[in-house]
Amino acid sequence: MTSRVAGGAALVLCAAACDPVLNVAGSFFPAWMVAMLVGVALTVAVRLVFVVAGLEPHLGPPVLIYASLGLLLTVATWLVLYRA
Repeated sequence: MTSRVAGGAALVLCAAACDPVLNVAGSFFPAWMVAMLVGVALTVAVRLVFVVAGLEPHLGPPVLIYASLGLLLTVATWLVLYRA
């Protein structure tokens, strides 16, 4: 029983140090948050392109489309910037 607890604790402690952290203006900032902000900014930019091109009325439910696009762009940003 104690070896299982010790093994689980070791896994948790090892996994806690795996997240990339960026130094932004002197404070440590989680890299996933940077990827999320870039993904949201790219989603807003793509929405503006859709509006200018006249494609937005033909897309379907905006909540579903833009939430999925935001998730896609966030994950793509994460993979491009922080793949290891």
